[in-house]
Formats: sequence, structure tokens, C-alpha cells
Amino acid sequence: MAKSKKKPAVRWIGPACAAAIAVFIAFIISPHFFDQAQPQQKEASQENAVTKTETADSPKAASSLDQTSFVVPEKEQNNYITVAIADAETSAIIPISIKKTNADQTIQDMLFESGELGILDHAITIPSFIDEVEVKENQRQKELSIRVHQPIEAFSVKDDTLLKKMLKESLKWSPYEKVKFLSDQNEGGAIIGSYGTYTEIRIPKQSKRAYYLYQNKQGQDFLVPSDKTFDTVKEAIKDMESSSQKETTPLIQAGAVQSVTKKQKHLYIRFSKDSEVDDSIAGILMLEGLLLTAKEFGFTEVTFTETRTRKIGRYDVSDAISVPAAPNPISLN
Repeated sequence: MAKSKKKPAVRWIGPACAAAIAVFIAFIISPHFFDQAQPQQKEASQENAVTKTETADSPKAASSLDQTSFVVPEKEQNNYITVAIADAETSAIIPISIKKTNADQTIQDMLFESGELGILDHAITIPSFIDEVEVKENQRQKELSIRVHQPIEAFSVKDDTLLKKMLKESLKWSPYEKVKFLSDQNEGGAIIGSYGTYTEIRIPKQSKRAYYLYQNKQGQDFLVPSDKTFDTVKEAIKDMESSSQKETTPLIQAGAVQSVTKKQKHLYIRFSKDSEVDDSIAGILMLEGLLLTAKEFGFTEVTFTETRTRKIGRYDVSDAISVPAAPNPISLN
């Protein structure tokens, strides 16, 4: 990790970093970023949320659970920037919502901060040089235009794939729906690595994925999306019982969800009567993972029934709950 602004982040993709930086520049400078009032609590992140189901049996414990969350609420969308980092050992993509330290924070500042999170021992982040591209944003058309002044040389197929995943995951949480590429030599595209000539990338906001638990070596818990997509939200929720990705842990106990029904953009999830859905870290992670999964399929609200308690974390589960804006809020010290 970089310890000062004189040392750039790891240059894992060489010259191709310029294209990645271009996309990050655009959504960092946009005013429409996501916010969260309650950062993830340090003591909560050090506990394995799936295997430990300690309930809030004291006022102090209840207060801690009230302040514990792994998502950014939709109503607080101004102070956080969501970017993707990758685990170099597992290639897992982790979306992280980073709190801006001040309203006037520069692009360079944010890039260095994202490289110094210390979340992973071997993190892949976007390097911090930004002088090879020119970015313009069109908020009305939800579009970015990126002019690459120098051709981006080829890099490995593995880096190609990982870079593309990081770009799409980061832009998924931004206001933009597509990116156009230009070069000084060609107004209709830019040569980027082994991709060839790139003209436009569309960013789907509804990716139809499930969410799992990812835990780093320090014991911090993160909600991460699945690599594969699903035809229905019911299939995605069923997959959350087993987790098809080796580096993740299931968020739901087998048989805990009895039924999944929908009505327009409202999703209804009924738990089985013998399920252990209570006011605990595990309960919060499961509910918020289900909320993010519902968001992936275009739902705006979720109603949960047959929980052991009407309160889980900060949520009143006796009423409908709005889906969150983004996952994994981080507050920098």
C-alpha cells in the first residue's frame, strides 16, 4: 500500500491504467454519489457473521447493532464514492463505498486514499497517475466520453478480464450508463490492450446477481456479488444458501427462506418458522444481502415475514424496507 502521495499504487496493468483511471475520474468528480450516515463498526467486522448469532440482549449490544450496517441507505447519497478493488490472491471483486473526507477533495486525493484502505494484504487498485486522458461527462444523457491521448499497449488476458470487471463494478454504482472512447487519431474509438478498438461500453444497473459474504484475513465482513447471473431473483436467493464461489460464504442457512413472491417492484420474502432470523450480525448481513440481491433485479422494496423479531439492526422488519444504494461503506481514519 502506498504510504505517501509520492508513491503511486501498484502498477499491475502497466500502460492500460490510463483507461481505467479515465472512468474513475469521471464518476469521482460527479456530484451524484452515494452516502451513508453509519459506517461499518470495527467490532462487528471482526466477527464471523454467519457462524455467530449473538443476539442483542443488553442495551449496549442493542445500540451497537443499531449502528451496524454493510450498505449505504438510498436516502443518503452525497458523501460516498463506490469503487471496486480486487483481491490479487483470489481475483474476488469487492465494491467499496468510501467516505469523502471533504467536499473539495481532489481526484488525486481520492485515488491515493482508495489505494491506502488496507482492506486486503494484496489488493489490486487503480494506480494514481491521470495525465494521459481527457474526460467529459454528460449528466443529461448519463454518458461519459474518454479521450485517450496515447495508444494503450496490450496486457495479459487475465488482466484484461479483471480490469473490465473492476470498471463495470465501479460504474454500476455511478450515475452513468455508458462510456464512449475517443483518441487523438480516431474520433470513433481508442485502442485499449487486447480489446482492440473500443468505441462504447454500456453499464447495466440491474446485473441479476446474488450476494455472498466475503471475509478478509483481518476478519472484516463484506457483501460481494456473484460472478454468474441468474434468470430469476428466486434462483439467486436459492444460490445464496450455498455460494458457488469458493472464496465466499453463504449468507442464508439452507431452508431458511420458505417462499419468494413479487408484485411489480415489491419483493416478498417469507422465512420458514424454524429459521434463525434474529437481531444479530448474521441477521443484518443476511437481510442486507437480500436487499442488494433484490436491487439487482429491479425491485425497490422488500417485505420480510416470519422473522423472530420485528427489529433487526436498524431495520423495522414489520414494514417494507427500501433497497440500499450501494454496499460496504468505509470511513477512513
